[in-house]
Amino acid sequence: MSAKKRKIEDENRIFNSLWENEYLFIINKQKKPQCLVCLNIIAVLKEYNLKRHYMTNHSSKYDKYTGVARENVVIDLKRKLQTQQNVMVKATTSQQLSLMASYVISNEIAKSKKSLSDGEFIKNCAIKMAKSINENRIASEFEKISLSRRTVTRRIADTDSVIPLDESTDVSDVSQLLIFVRVISPQFEMYEELLELCSLHGSTKGIDIFNAVKNAIEPFGGFKKMSSVVTDGAKSMVGKNIGFVGLLRKSDINVPAIHCIIHQEALCGKIMKLDNIMNTVFKITNLIRGGNRSLNHRNFIKYLEELDCIIELGDVKVLSLTLVDHV
Repeated sequence: MSAKKRKIEDENRIFNSLWENEYLFIINKQKKPQCLVCLNIIAVLKEYNLKRHYMTNHSSKYDKYTGVARENVVIDLKRKLQTQQNVMVKATTSQQLSLMASYVISNEIAKSKKSLSDGEFIKNCAIKMAKSINENRIASEFEKISLSRRTVTRRIADTDSVIPLDESTDVSDVSQLLIFVRVISPQFEMYEELLELCSLHGSTKGIDIFNAVKNAIEPFGGFKKMSSVVTDGAKSMVGKNIGFVGLLRKSDINVPAIHCIIHQEALCGKIMKLDNIMNTVFKITNLIRGGNRSLNHRNFIKYLEELDCIIELGDVKVLSLTLVDHV
């Protein structure tokens, strides 16, 4: 029988603190040995690997430092590394805050039903307000926030697709709560699935919906892993006191809550007055196909054929229209 191959992670190798002075190495946050001089990371924690790296790359420059001088070199190298890390953390934090601000403002634009192009207007106003009170540093932070029309559109689409909730009633008058989730795997692959169909046999208040969703997502990490929630506009969903969203806030779950895309289209249809267009379409359709209109239909087809607007593709006839602007 062949010997079982050992795994590196099973060998419990421990970093020796003496290696800091001898080979100028430390253990980073990922539990890997990292060189203080060139910042290279050694994959396998073995003294031979650290010594070989030091002797090959840095011994000629740092062997002359011994005793207290050697300790001062290590302290100075650690301080430089910490400074670089702080700069990177600060830059990353600033980018994260700018990104969060972009999502927050985009969410407010969507909830207020404002034009997606208003993001740039809001940004310009914020910059000018900061400059008018001599807060140039704050103005520079505002300038980092991306609020172009395309960016706002993407932000709204992103927050519109994490945990959508909708409640409907089936033929037996039992309310059915549909819970969809969109998740990202460790391999950065996105999945969207129906997580659970919950039957609400009693009332459909905010607390009932809250408990149903909580029980459904508890096995997967609970509300702490939720980045946003998408609901319709019912009071049991968005009520700030006893609605589902309000109960989330009381549980210290402060994630964006917005309308789902289906209900956004319904809201758009209510706000945009397109009755004159739809009435015209209905009248034309009814004139051609409504009731006993066979003659009108045949005349319409004949008219299209005379204009060469119908193309035959095998047994299928396709309508081809060309729109011409008349001056």
